Amino acid sequence: MEHKIAVISDSHGNATALAAVLDDARQHQATDIWSLGDIGFGGPGTAQCYQLLADANTSQYLMGNWETDFNLVLQKKAINLNDPSDVYFVMLVRYDYARLSKQQREKIQTLPMASTKTINGFKISLSHNLPRENSGHSLFPTQPQGNFDQLISDPNTDVAIYAHIHMPLFRYTASGQLILNPGSVGQPWSTQQHLLANRAASYVLLTISESGIEGIDFRRIHYDQQIELNLAQSSGFPYPELYKKLLETGIASTHDLPLLTKINSAHHYRDLAEQFLSQLPDQHF
Repeated sequence: MEHKIAVISDSHGNATALAAVLDDARQHQATDIWSLGDIGFGGPGTAQCYQLLADANTSQYLMGNWETDFNLVLQKKAINLNDPSDVYFVMLVRYDYARLSKQQREKIQTLPMASTKTINGFKISLSHNLPRENSGHSLFPTQPQGNFDQLISDPNTDVAIYAHIHMPLFRYTASGQLILNPGSVGQPWSTQQHLLANRAASYVLLTISESGIEGIDFRRIHYDQQIELNLAQSSGFPYPELYKKLLETGIASTHDLPLLTKINSAHHYRDLAEQFLSQLPDQHF
C-alpha cells in the first residue's frame, strides 16, 4: 500500500497558512498528517490550528519548545517579568489561554517529545529537535555532523524527521540514514536574504510504497498574508506590529529587548502579565 504523509511543523498560530497547507495536502491525496510541534503560539490562531489538525485526522502530534513553555507558564515556573521577552511570551499565553478549549489545553500538556513510525517496513523517528531536547540550536544546518547523528540511536532506524529550525533540510547521518526537516508552516526562515524573501508556508509530502521511499516533495504554499494580519488586528492579539514584521520579513523580535521594553511599557503588558499569572488557578485543566 502506498502512503502519502504530509509532515508539517511550526505553524505557530498562523491558521491561515496551516489551512492552505492542509488544503494542498488534501489535493495531493495525503493519507496521513504528522505534526512535529510548535502548532501554536506566536500568531492569533493557536486554537484554530489545533482544530484544523483535529479536523484533518492528524495521527501524530509532538511537543515543541513553545508548547513546553506554554505549560511552564501555566505552572508559573521559570518566569521573570523583569525580562521583556518573558513578558512577551506570557502575553501570548494569556491571549491563547482565553481561546483554547479545556480539551486543547489538556492535549498540549500531554504531547510526547518524540515518536517512532514504521511504514511499509521503514522505521522513521520523529522529534521536534533532538528526541530528548526540543529546544536549542544544535541542529541548525551549519552544526557539526555529530549533532545530527544524535537524532538516531537505533541502527535499524531508516529516517529521522525533525523540525524547530524553520528551514527545509535534506541530509544524512554518518551511517547513511536519511534526515529530513519540513521547514515551517507559519514562520519560514533562512540565514540567506534571498531565500528568506519567500514567505510561503513550507512542508514536506513523503510518499512511501512497498518498494521504499518513492517521493520527498518539499512544498511551498502561498496564502493570503493579509487575511492573517487582519485576524491579528481584529482579535485583540498582542504585538500585532511585531507579527506583521515577522510575516513580511521573517525577522522575529522575540529577543529584541529594547523594542519589547518600549511596547510592553506603552501597553502596560507587564502589569497585564502579572495579573494573568496571579489569576491562574492551581488546576489549569
